Amino acid sequence: MPESLPPTPRAAGLDTLNQIVQQAHLLVSEGKRGEARALFFSSDFNAPEWARQLHLGQFLLETGEHLDSIEQFSIVLDVAQQHGDNQLRSVVCHNLAVAYRNLKFFDLAAQFQQYSIAWGDLRSANHQTLEEELDQLSDNAACDLTGRANDAILQEDYSLAEQLLNISLSREILYGDPESQAADWGNLGIVQGLKGNHQRAVFCFRKAYQLHKQTDNQPLMGQDLVHLGELFWTAGRFRSATRCLNRSLKCFSRSQHSTLAQNTRSRLLEMQKLLKVKQHDPLLN
Repeated sequence: MPESLPPTPRAAGLDTLNQIVQQAHLLVSEGKRGEARALFFSSDFNAPEWARQLHLGQFLLETGEHLDSIEQFSIVLDVAQQHGDNQLRSVVCHNLAVAYRNLKFFDLAAQFQQYSIAWGDLRSANHQTLEEELDQLSDNAACDLTGRANDAILQEDYSLAEQLLNISLSREILYGDPESQAADWGNLGIVQGLKGNHQRAVFCFRKAYQLHKQTDNQPLMGQDLVHLGELFWTAGRFRSATRCLNRSLKCFSRSQHSTLAQNTRSRLLEMQKLLKVKQHDPLLN
């Protein structure tokens, strides 16, 4: 199926490149593919090498030479990764998704499309609204995004994990249920905690707790409270930390999760002992 390509990031010499693309298409229409390719290696213009390769890749993609286009896009993606250029990453990943889709490698296409959405921060090639963009995702897209986010967390790519989770959460808010939203908020809390943004992490876990409370999911309410307790402890809010763990114990007891209750009780006792030490005046020794 035909697909539109994303706008190309601005770079010096692109006007000349656009002229070359038009000339190349004209040569292809005349059956002169070799001459068309050669145009992209002309030294008559001044543009970054990645721009030349990106335009060549898009030209090859549009003229049905998908494997060759992937080779060019892969080189440009390496450049984008080295420079941390998120816009270029998004453009290249979208192109790779189109190429793999045309080659019927649908799993790879879906993966690169997810990368494109993440790096593009939900700004699509057609400038669709958030609702329009999310409506095009499959019913399982949020689960796929969350799975990819968990992979990113394990790889310590917290920026990517956060973007994927925000996309998933946006879709769940529009179409999902409280449990799914709570899961995304909880995962976002974990990411924010790992990034050291404790205040933001507390906000995320509170949102997760409120949603789990709506469905009276006692075990997950307890786990949210445990996470909040650890965050409060790290922030030096020791009494708030122990209060959260006491409340989580009640949730685990009501839901008869003995193992969770036992682990939480052990952590609470450890906190209480440490709190006594912190409260003890060393000058009294």
